[in-house]
Amino acid sequence: MTPVTFLLVDDLEENLLSLEALLRRDKLEILKARSGDEALELLLEHDVALAFVDVQMPGLNGFELAELMRGNARTRHVPIIFVTAGGAGQRRFRGYEAGAVDFIQKPIEADILRSKAQVFFELAQQRHQLAEQRDRLAAQAAALEEASRHKDILLQETNHRIKNLFGLASALISLSARAAASKEELVSDLRARMQSLARAHELTLPALGADNGGHQTTSVVSLIEAIVAPHDRTDGLAVEVSGTDAQLTGKALTSLALLLHELTTNAAKYGALASPQGRLAIAISIDDAWMNLDWSEYGAQPIEVRPERKGFGATLEKAALEGLNAVLERQWHQEGLRLSLKMPLDRLAGTDQ
Repeated sequence: MTPVTFLLVDDLEENLLSLEALLRRDKLEILKARSGDEALELLLEHDVALAFVDVQMPGLNGFELAELMRGNARTRHVPIIFVTAGGAGQRRFRGYEAGAVDFIQKPIEADILRSKAQVFFELAQQRHQLAEQRDRLAAQAAALEEASRHKDILLQETNHRIKNLFGLASALISLSARAAASKEELVSDLRARMQSLARAHELTLPALGADNGGHQTTSVVSLIEAIVAPHDRTDGLAVEVSGTDAQLTGKALTSLALLLHELTTNAAKYGALASPQGRLAIAISIDDAWMNLDWSEYGAQPIEVRPERKGFGATLEKAALEGLNAVLERQWHQEGLRLSLKMPLDRLAGTDQ
């Protein structure tokens, strides 16, 4: 617990030492000032729970110090107990008028001094406890708010995925129906596409309970092939993946899987993979510490107006790029989308986490 602070103000060193000896106890910090000016400096620097102030001091006397304390927002609520050798009623009246809570007569009786100090010591400890409880409650409230925010994002992502899955299911049915010569071929081709889609979907989630810290390990090419497999034609000419492979693990796997899943979904709904003649070419290259992924769509429906990036899909894409520390650039052509994705290799391998 935070220690309680008392301030002793007296122009005589021996009086300060005597008061300090009588008040000393655990969890109590005692500050000492030899003048009113020095006391004001300490009051502005420290959170003082109680001030013992000598009435008769050269320069600022005790009453003048008290009046200055009452005029300052930081010090006006500090309790003051005056220490005085005189007992005149007029002096006491002026002291209470200046904001004193009590008087102690010299010579000081130790039991009376400790008894009065104990009251303010306990009050200060209770204030500290309340402040700590307030801070804990504020931290808990902030944590609950953050958890609620993450829950909302998760619900949005789940809703987005469900919508995409329905859209993809419709697109896959159309693709299978175009190539199938019989009901049996349609069922077989569609079942294979759905199974590929399920495997790709699993790659966007961490492997809970795995020995590698909850993350799967694969390669960039393997991930791409798993995600695009449901959209390839039976002749295998719709999607082409080429170039240099690299290991992929940790949080980067989930981020890249989400990004590729989003890009592939958009291509299947609006781009090259939505057309029977469409084709997608993905080329991977490594340049020093970076991996470059070039995504090119051909044979898509002509684009009259460049699509506007908005909605949760855009938010999901932004979060995935931040997770990869990657840069994505888009170019729209009449026959399809071209994009360039640049990612640091150490982030993909999980060596920078």
